[in-house]
Amino acid sequence: MYPRAVIAKLGSVLSRFAARWVPDPFVLALGLSLLVFVVGVLRLHVTGAPGDDGPVWTALVGWAEEFTDSAGLAFALQMALVLVTGHAMAMSPPVQRAIQLVAAAPNSAAAATGMVAAVACAAALVHWGLGAITGALLAREIGRHAQSRGVALHYPLMGAAAYAGMAIWHAGLSGSAPLVVAEGDDLVGTIPLSDTLLSGLNLLVLPVLIVLAVGLFTMLTPRREAELVSPDPARFPPLREREARPIDGPVSWLHESFVPGLVVGAVGLTTVLALVVTGRIGFDIGSVNMMFLFTGVILQGGLRHYVEAIADGARGAGAIILQFPLYFGILGIMKATGMVDWIARGMVSLSSEATFPVLAFLSAGVVNLLVPSGGGQWAVQGDILLGAGGELGVDPATTIMAFAYGDAWTNTLQPFWALPLLGIMGLRAGEIIGYTAVLFIAMGLVVPAMLLIAA
Repeated sequence: MYPRAVIAKLGSVLSRFAARWVPDPFVLALGLSLLVFVVGVLRLHVTGAPGDDGPVWTALVGWAEEFTDSAGLAFALQMALVLVTGHAMAMSPPVQRAIQLVAAAPNSAAAATGMVAAVACAAALVHWGLGAITGALLAREIGRHAQSRGVALHYPLMGAAAYAGMAIWHAGLSGSAPLVVAEGDDLVGTIPLSDTLLSGLNLLVLPVLIVLAVGLFTMLTPRREAELVSPDPARFPPLREREARPIDGPVSWLHESFVPGLVVGAVGLTTVLALVVTGRIGFDIGSVNMMFLFTGVILQGGLRHYVEAIADGARGAGAIILQFPLYFGILGIMKATGMVDWIARGMVSLSSEATFPVLAFLSAGVVNLLVPSGGGQWAVQGDILLGAGGELGVDPATTIMAFAYGDAWTNTLQPFWALPLLGIMGLRAGEIIGYTAVLFIAMGLVVPAMLLIAA
């Protein structure tokens, strides 16, 4: 059997399994909360609970404190802003015109799937919120064009390809861990982006991962038309037409004219860039959000259009707002019961200077399945990994990037960040996770090998 046929068969088998057994993300979050609670309580029974509270109460207090923590809620708002600002950019006329132009190009199912994966990865390197939306919009638009031309597609597989950007986003410009340490870390000091995102390691790993993703999703596409899964036309309704309103006074001019948006966006974007360049503010999640907010204002061509685009994106953020506290609650249980330290140090105890980056990659992947937040995960796991790596003589920048690759790696199994994509394309998590699992397997072999070679 040819390699392409083997990969396509594996994707088909995993897809059928996921469609039957992978629950919706909210149900998964509830199930993970219960699982982590039970494991944490059992661990405290074995090791001894701190103080007089007892294992159950200790875990419950940790859950409640992190669930209601204002810092966690602020971070959830930051993540929601990442999504909605990325959505507003993706829905802007210039980006939409580019999507429609590109969508008409593929003339086969394999070409369409590979193109979606490539665009999703490129957009995610700029901004993960942009990547989470652009790939889905492109896939939906390709579906519309293909149906009108009678070209058969595999729509769920295209949804999986559109999610490919979330497998590499942490090595891009909105990567949480590299941006956080660029502001300064108590343990290792300030690590500039030139040592992380712009390092030789990352500039080697990223192209390999992009080629891997595009190649895999292309090969996963069945050759026989009978095996393709055509989209339901109801899944990609026509894009909403921008309503043109007459300008009949100063207020309507402020709302409708492109001039106020251009001025506000240009002034805001210039100010943020100047503050970052001069070191007055850090190049972090907050400044990235500001940059993309003002860029979106410019691209939308009117203040009212931008407000409507943000409101439209906020619908996709609803599930994130609902589930983020649950995942911070899971994080609270893991902190209170010592599970994060247990997982990280258990893996570190098995490593040496050469193998530690691989173990950092694996531990980040495991924890990400339970807490799918790169920034929140780094806040708890970062010092543990940096401290252990320092004891072994590992370059902190290598540890950070190994963590970043691992955190993004298991997004291919964790459908939390696929929620906006699923809404846009009208798919269920189980329809795409079987195919993204193939990318999970491939990355799990390729990235550790590259980390060992770079050691």
